[in-house]
Amino acid sequence: DYNPLSVQTAKTSTGRRTALARMLTHRNNPLTARVAVNHIWLRHFHVPLVETVFDFGRNGKPPTHPDLLDYLAVQLMESGWDMKKIHRLIVMSDAYQRGSQGNVRNGQVDPDNVWLWRMNSGRMEAEVVRDSLLYIASDLDTSSGGRSLENTKALTTNRRSLYYETYPEAGGANPLGELFDAPNPFECYRRTSTIVPQQALALNNSDFVHHIASSVIERLENEVPEMTDLNFISVAFQLILSKQPTERELFVCREYLNHADTEVSVADSRIRRQGLIRVLINHNDFVSIR
Repeated sequence: DYNPLSVQTAKTSTGRRTALARMLTHRNNPLTARVAVNHIWLRHFHVPLVETVFDFGRNGKPPTHPDLLDYLAVQLMESGWDMKKIHRLIVMSDAYQRGSQGNVRNGQVDPDNVWLWRMNSGRMEAEVVRDSLLYIASDLDTSSGGRSLENTKALTTNRRSLYYETYPEAGGANPLGELFDAPNPFECYRRTSTIVPQQALALNNSDFVHHIASSVIERLENEVPEMTDLNFISVAFQLILSKQPTERELFVCREYLNHADTEVSVADSRIRRQGLIRVLINHNDFVSIR
């Protein structure tokens, strides 16, 4: 028996948290559903329906498509807050499946693509960039579960980026993450995306990318021994960019690998192939979502 030094928590619930949860998800309070589907839409289209994702009040901007916002909110509530259904509904839509190529006439009428006449292009998040690099090198550890890891080891270990810690203080992101706009725990509403020269330098001349390029060469050589330059170019494009090279791209790549049709040693040929891998890693189609 002793006198408590602070207020003790009651052994029985007051029901206040349950009441708050019911109020937030009640059909008479569509704000929660609207905020949720706005975030989901932002992740798929790179642009939200309500620009001020952090403020749905009077100080915020009105939705670009209010009927669409309400429709998705109703679908979310009627599905029992099944977010997987909303993801499926969005990605199966015509708007999501449109190409990202421009159109001169539409671009003149709607240059900001407010009416979704094309798909918006977006840059992959820092975590996806890192995981994609490890994946093409067949070096990504896809196992699930486990403790968090120090982000200082993110460029020397191969677990998915999900498992590396992030914090707002100095050193809270790994070097690659800092260059590619790592998540800021203080700004959880919307990720920023910048384009700076250091990103291209890191994807071309960092120790991490040099290791990735070497591993990709080993992977391709193991899969197809005695691969010709022509086959190598085709397979490399397919692996890294998920497409076949155009005739122009094929010509330029063969010129680079053949070094103006002069004799090259095996070592020099391997170095040139690694250089081509780094060029493809720097290609806009590798770091962009279209």
